[in-house]
Amino acid sequence: MAPPTNPNPADSSAKQALEAGLAALKQQDYPTAIALLESVTQTAANQSSGIRAQMGLVAAYKATGNLKKAIALCSSLAKSPNSQVKTWADRALTELAPPRPPKPPENKPKSAETPPETGFVAFDAGTKSPKKSIGGDRPIADKKTGFLPLEPAVEPVNAKSQHISPPPPPPTSQTSEPENSTETAPDTEISGENSSASPTDIPGVASPDTYQLTWREAGRAKSPRPLKRLKLLEFRLQAVASAIALFFLARFVLQFLLTNTNSLLVQLYIFTRLPIFAPIQLFYRDPTPFVQMVFGLLLASSPWLIDALLKLFCGIETLRGSVLSKHSKEASRVMRSFCTKQNMPVPVLKLLPLNVPVAFSYGGLPRFARIAVSRGLLEQLTDDEIATIFARELGHISHWDFAPMSLALLVIQIPYLIYWQVAQWQERLCDLMTIEFLRSAVKFVAAAISAISYGIYKLLRWPMLWLSRRRVYFSDRTAAEITGNPNGLTRALGKMAIGIADNIQQQKQTSFFLESFDLLLPVGVGQAVSLGSAALHAPLEQILLWDVSNRERNWLTVNRAHPLLGERLKLLALYAQFWQVETELDLANAGVPEPPRKGKLSFKSILEFKDSKLFLQGAPFFGIPMSLAIVGVLWLIGGIFSRTSIWQLDWLWGDRSILWGCLPIGFSIGTLMRINYFFPDIIPRETASPSLPEILSNPDSLPLDAEPVRLEGQLLGRSGMSNWLGQDLILQTATGLVRLHYVSRFGYIGSLWPFLFKETTRPSDLIGTSVVATGWLRRGATVAIDLESLRSQGGRVSDSGHPIWSAILAFAAAFWGAYIIIQGPR
Repeated sequence: MAPPTNPNPADSSAKQALEAGLAALKQQDYPTAIALLESVTQTAANQSSGIRAQMGLVAAYKATGNLKKAIALCSSLAKSPNSQVKTWADRALTELAPPRPPKPPENKPKSAETPPETGFVAFDAGTKSPKKSIGGDRPIADKKTGFLPLEPAVEPVNAKSQHISPPPPPPTSQTSEPENSTETAPDTEISGENSSASPTDIPGVASPDTYQLTWREAGRAKSPRPLKRLKLLEFRLQAVASAIALFFLARFVLQFLLTNTNSLLVQLYIFTRLPIFAPIQLFYRDPTPFVQMVFGLLLASSPWLIDALLKLFCGIETLRGSVLSKHSKEASRVMRSFCTKQNMPVPVLKLLPLNVPVAFSYGGLPRFARIAVSRGLLEQLTDDEIATIFARELGHISHWDFAPMSLALLVIQIPYLIYWQVAQWQERLCDLMTIEFLRSAVKFVAAAISAISYGIYKLLRWPMLWLSRRRVYFSDRTAAEITGNPNGLTRALGKMAIGIADNIQQQKQTSFFLESFDLLLPVGVGQAVSLGSAALHAPLEQILLWDVSNRERNWLTVNRAHPLLGERLKLLALYAQFWQVETELDLANAGVPEPPRKGKLSFKSILEFKDSKLFLQGAPFFGIPMSLAIVGVLWLIGGIFSRTSIWQLDWLWGDRSILWGCLPIGFSIGTLMRINYFFPDIIPRETASPSLPEILSNPDSLPLDAEPVRLEGQLLGRSGMSNWLGQDLILQTATGLVRLHYVSRFGYIGSLWPFLFKETTRPSDLIGTSVVATGWLRRGATVAIDLESLRSQGGRVSDSGHPIWSAILAFAAAFWGAYIIIQGPR
């Protein structure tokens, strides 16, 4: 494949120079580091890479003794409109700038302590014990340099002391630091000889090997002021609209399956003349009444049906009030008081005997509503955190969004259970069979049924995604208002994400329960995989920076069931600020919008894809409406010629086949426009191996950036037929979990029936082994890698075919559109 033209070559060169400069800084090659980083600040001064370069220069100038330049650069950063950058610069200036020595009183003897030769005076030099700060005890300044370290040089005094740990673009602010933590602090603490930190820590992320997560345990509002009333009528109408959309989609899918099943039977009957293949007359009837009846029964019996599902597959139990009070008295009190205030019955409580921390509500009416929590949630969360989760679920019930979501869950469970059970039963049947032909026939049929069912499950989720995201914001707000504890909910959501990631690592796969119940969970499984695992290796503010500052983030969540976790935690921090309490995470002022760009986009810049990454990202889908402009031009030409003697082209006027044919052609053109940008050539010597915190900390990255990467780790995922299409492929690296996307070079046929093409290695065959994954990094609402190849230590290789099938899809759409136009109107 031809290498693509980089849409932003200056950004690419600046990034390369930045990485080279930081590498030189780590090796203490200060002249080279200064030269490279200064070049970056000249070409990308106001961009995130320029900010990182300036932070690195502060470290380099300080290490070479050029304090004047270091202070000047910090002063410039302190004027940044980004509050996080400003906070970091102010903290650095405090330690770089020498304070004026206090004048001794004239009538008192001179202090026994003399200033160091450098002219610096240690902070709080006149006292034996340091002053208290918000985050905890403040350590005594170094007597040789006069600098006040952000973490104790010998032993931490308080496990909740604060520090600033800036990510690679712009730095985040404080996060709690645990006892005995050796996490690297910013470069402002590095300059002294006795400092244990490295001068390269400013622009980078906290060291994944030494970072330890500790919560700040911020407080709650004692008498929270009421927030504005929610517009629940509009929200409920939208919930009903989502359920109606699900109904019509389910009806369409069912009718499509029935019609095509009969078409297949007709072909088989013609070929074999066997009565068994005669078409089923019932399948020709309108399925609308049947779908209406099924939806009505599912909605009316949703609490008992979901009870039965959870009892069958998880062993759900009744959660007694005494058991809940043992873990969280506040949760019991919140439930009673809220239900009394809302004049609604207390929901039935259920206990899931699972170690993963999850909770959800379900049912058709508040009278029959259930709240299910796992044993892991009760054991891993504190009293007040459990109460906030129960308050969230009470919010779902009082808002009535739990009813359509319960209906949707049962609808999508039908194809999901078929996928799951067919995959499991074919293995049992094949173990009982001794005839190879029968074994192959069973696998062939089971693979087709399982794959189609999984595709239908994914498709039926779409109508409910908007409602699923919207309701999460409402329930988070309700929980914060009921308990007055947005910080407790912040900790609860963070711990749940970490717990889900930990469960996947322990189970070596994503459980069927987590995937099938994802719509109802407080934290999305897809987000928890990467964020939850990276939270143990870097500060949360750092890895959530993309969620709160990427300009295109809202467009990239349209296919997700949950909003971005960073946005949710930022809103909770804003609630805490509104109630004038300290925030658990410093996200309230994160993601300050960039100033508007000067000048207008020119037509030439759009054609060259400058400042139009989002357009290029969605080119296949934007190509569909753009094709309507082509249709309009062709219709106009036909209309003009229809009024002249040139009759050969008057057929273009109002020809609907042109309309329907140009839609797939537009999709094809858009796909071909972006394919080289989406899949650049992978050159081994230029392939990066970033850590997961580094990937998450870049707030400007988009899936279109498609950075070639090479990561090593253990391959996790489900084994057997349930993973033949790569539904559950996760790479466990040293710094976290990353999703992998796989497409066989021969498409789905190659994944389901590889023996047809002598392709014997699927990724699922490598589950549990150490592998090297090479592919294209996609940073959107979640982090994933589109695989090029997966190589095990034993030499087994599984090649993926993403670029090939993107091209095939584009050409197939173009031929389809041309065929529609050639066929003409019917």
